Amino acid sequence: MPAGERHPPFEPGHELSVRHGAYSPRKVGARAEIVRDELLDLVPGLADDPESASPLAAYCRATAREELAHEAIEGGNLSPRLLEAASASARVAKELGDALGIGPRAAAELRQIRAQTALTMSELARQAPAVLEAVRRTLEALGLGPRSDEFERQLALELEEVAGDDEDD
Repeated sequence: MPAGERHPPFEPGHELSVRHGAYSPRKVGARAEIVRDELLDLVPGLADDPESASPLAAYCRATAREELAHEAIEGGNLSPRLLEAASASARVAKELGDALGIGPRAAAELRQIRAQTALTMSELARQAPAVLEAVRRTLEALGLGPRSDEFERQLALELEEVAGDDEDD
């Protein structure tokens, strides 16, 4: 371009000044959509909770920014600002992942809850006959007498269901 002439204005959405995209809302947003789609393939029910919508979007943006920054670092861009962006994005994504139940800590907590629930169900199935007998004695003590056959049958079905659930674990 000859001296004194002005460059024509850039078109909206141009990418002439984009190096890696870790600071570009448009590039981060596009990558965040990819992250979200991949995440929902792995954890389909995650999008069902309306309270998770905002943390999920923030998690996807943080993960996208981290990915873009790491790609630039791997490509040789070792600027302190880019290293800090990658590190900060990784911290935010980890915290949000834990809050959403998709991080390693959340997975360990979920395993622990499942184990405790299995123990509780096992104990309930073991104690159910004694509880059933105590209910019968209490009803008799209150003068309510024996319950109908339908009541007894329903109680027995529920007891079998609890015991059957325990056997599945």
